[in-house]
Amino acid sequence: MQTKPDFQQVQHQFCQAIRQADSAQLSQLQPERLQLYRELLLNNITSFIDNVYPIAKSLLPESLWRQLIHDFFAQEQCQSPFYNEISLQFRDYLSREQHAVLEQYPWLAELLQYEWLELYLDTIELSDSALENSEQWQLTTQIWVLVYQYPVYQWQLGISIDECQPQPSAIMAWRDVQDQIRVDVLHPVMAILIEQLSQGPQSTKQLTQLLEQYFPQWNEEQYGQQLDELAVYLQQQNLLKTSLF
Repeated sequence: MQTKPDFQQVQHQFCQAIRQADSAQLSQLQPERLQLYRELLLNNITSFIDNVYPIAKSLLPESLWRQLIHDFFAQEQCQSPFYNEISLQFRDYLSREQHAVLEQYPWLAELLQYEWLELYLDTIELSDSALENSEQWQLTTQIWVLVYQYPVYQWQLGISIDECQPQPSAIMAWRDVQDQIRVDVLHPVMAILIEQLSQGPQSTKQLTQLLEQYFPQWNEEQYGQQLDELAVYLQQQNLLKTSLF
């Protein structure tokens, strides 16, 4: 007696048939209907990815960009229906598979990271944490310190591949009190200190010890000058809890 396949088995066959555009995997479904389902799903995922990575899409040949999305659709197991998480999984898929396109276009990985960060900053819910200790350095909001080999944070729609030249730099990205995404280029010393602060409140002693690790040739006055410059900079950006002073 032939056993009837359970729901999960049919569901798996249905998904595989859509991914691979292979109606033979689910013979009870008409090929025309399968193609309709596939087009609807693929169009939705394509729209999600296109909207998050417009500059990357504009720089790559159209056929290559579409092929990347088709490969992702066919091979990846998405765990979330949310568009920002699907776009992140697309980026992670290319990185995890060490896709040849990342070697062909060496700036692409950084560009995808930065374009996704812009979406993340625009949608994340930020909370203003209470000051834990008045003698600690503490940021007013969450920030990200990133090091890039290419100035992807400056690129806009209309840029050409010829303009995608290396320019190593460190940046700080955050969303200000007006809910505007802000990006600023950092001096390497500032990047080290602010990256440490982004991990949580720090004492002056902790920040000084961090500088001693990276710049053992400096004296106490130089360490103090760097921290003074850090305080002024963060206050100018409204990023430092003022009760520190």
